[in-house]
Amino acid sequence: MGRDAAILDAAERLFDAHGYSGIGVDAIGLEAGVSGSAIYRHFSGKEEILSALFDRAIDDLLLRIGSPRTDPDEELEHLIDVHLTFALEHPRLAVIWSREERSLSDVFRRTYQRRQRLYLERWDSALAACYPEWKREELVTVREGLHWLLMSSAVTPVRRSAPSAPTILRGMALAALTALTTDSG
Repeated sequence: MGRDAAILDAAERLFDAHGYSGIGVDAIGLEAGVSGSAIYRHFSGKEEILSALFDRAIDDLLLRIGSPRTDPDEELEHLIDVHLTFALEHPRLAVIWSREERSLSDVFRRTYQRRQRLYLERWDSALAACYPEWKREELVTVREGLHWLLMSSAVTPVRRSAPSAPTILRGMALAALTALTTDSG
């Protein structure tokens, strides 16, 4: 493993456990097995490390979603599966992704949001194709709710999901979507 990856892995563990504001560069260096000052040969500072972790999350999700499915229902189920799998396989990264965006300065946040938009647009397109009678802002609310539901096992402090958690959470997400067919916006 390269030094950059070791630093990011250490930061991921520490930001998850203590939050971004609770950890300094020296602690990340200690966890990664390098001096705090050595980190600056790889990253401009703690914020760039956080930004790189956000990049990890988005890169992973974009790679997993691949090309859009032609059937909107299939596409939406695929996106649900990808988001859930990401949260279950990378719970620390999922926690950081869900709670630390506010820690990024405007420059890093804008870059992240541009990249994130590619992922969110896939969700928005799939939801709009499946539920055309609903307004865009309502479907954004649906997307955000689904994301929180699918991330719930990762963001709980205990993180002891039952082996059946993926099946349960997937079923709950699909069941939540049935609410959109009973009453249109």
